Amino acid sequence: MIFSYQQCIALLPLLILWFTVVAMVFSIGVKRNHHIIATITYLGLILALFSLYFVAEIGETDIASLFRVDKYSIFYTILVIIVSLFTCIFSYPWLSRIQINREEFYLLLVISTIGGITLSTANHFISLFIGIELMSLPLCGLVGYVFEENFSLEAALKYMILSAVSSAFFIFGMALLYANTGTLNFCALKAIINSGLIIQPLLVAGFGLMIVSFGFKLSLVPFHLWTPDVYQGASAPVGMFLASASKIVILGALMRLFISTSLRSIEVISFILTIIAVLSMLFGNLMALRQENIKRILGYSSISHFGYLFIACISGQDVKQSLEVLSVCLVSYLISSVGAFGIVCLMRRFMKNKNPQLICSYRGLFWRHPILAIAMTIIILSLAGIPMTLGFISKFYLISIGVSSHLWVLIGALVLGSSIGLYYYLRIIISLYLTISNYTECSYLEYNWACTPSGISVLALAALLLVLGIYPEPIIELAQLVQLRGGEFT
Repeated sequence: MIFSYQQCIALLPLLILWFTVVAMVFSIGVKRNHHIIATITYLGLILALFSLYFVAEIGETDIASLFRVDKYSIFYTILVIIVSLFTCIFSYPWLSRIQINREEFYLLLVISTIGGITLSTANHFISLFIGIELMSLPLCGLVGYVFEENFSLEAALKYMILSAVSSAFFIFGMALLYANTGTLNFCALKAIINSGLIIQPLLVAGFGLMIVSFGFKLSLVPFHLWTPDVYQGASAPVGMFLASASKIVILGALMRLFISTSLRSIEVISFILTIIAVLSMLFGNLMALRQENIKRILGYSSISHFGYLFIACISGQDVKQSLEVLSVCLVSYLISSVGAFGIVCLMRRFMKNKNPQLICSYRGLFWRHPILAIAMTIIILSLAGIPMTLGFISKFYLISIGVSSHLWVLIGALVLGSSIGLYYYLRIIISLYLTISNYTECSYLEYNWACTPSGISVLALAALLLVLGIYPEPIIELAQLVQLRGGEFT
């Protein structure tokens, strides 16, 4: 196949990252050096990020009917690459303490990032499946990377087995859709659905099986059982990537599928998605109430947050408004999630004899590291959706679009779930400002965290949540660029 000049430019981020993978493999083969591999990774990701400027200049481009590069795919590609950069920043100090096999971590991370970019541009069920697998398989290795640690190997096995099962559901659902429609292209499928010349029960059955796969990847109820165990067993940097990049880009692919094929206009599918969204909102928050492990809390919190985001996926006929709301909410979730896991990474650096995953380990943090405690407070308040933070703007947008689409059940579940979530979010915040006990006093190591790349990243993310919560126009203007024109992505 011969690609045109425009198509080669559209593939530039993928090409840069594939060359990065080749360079990393060559470097590992010649001589293992953690610093060199990390540098190659940073350079590759930064070059891929800057190459998106040239991709945006060429406009919308279709590649072999499998991929569509447009403003929508560029937006999600930016999010994936940014999360990958933050994952590298927070993982470098953690990997420095490992004596062997540190370099392959970056290799798996970049391959998973390539899968995410593939997924964001997918316009065909084949490319959608390839993107999901290319992102998920390296994650199995990343989750169990340091298998000597507690629960790490167990988490990797759970994620690998359930990921394989979800892939089987996706392939079976894809086969049913192909048997019914004779096509796997999103745009062609939309024309067939609108023509009415299909067997709708078979179509619903095929997409229902796909919902199982998407539900697993997004950890929606009742496909969520792996989430808290995997979050707890994985290292904090891997949990960061798993909670943000992988879920965000899969939701973006699902939204493209909904709109490109008009599947969300089918009443049965919309009803099923509504039930899943309501259960995820309520169950995620209820299960987080009794957790003492902060990574498990973040796992259950992600379940409820993606239940909230389904309001934008299900709502009405105004595609432009739905994409604007979804974009704002995803950016808010990304910043908050990366910031929360980043603080867990920092706490691991200067805790002497306590588990940084337990809430009790954060008791009195304000009296030893006040700036870090304030940053953590802002991040948690944003996750809770409290005013003056970007999280409040995102929930306000969700309620607004829910009201305009008359989704009263989903709005009620969002309000009730957010009210329940306030309890465990405030429990973390209160712990930060409690009196220091003698045990807590002697359990910290002296560590100038604010001068490290990880510390600077956490402070920047917390400041960004606060600034955009007070002045959200920049993020709203960015979200308005990710729109549709004439029913197609632009």
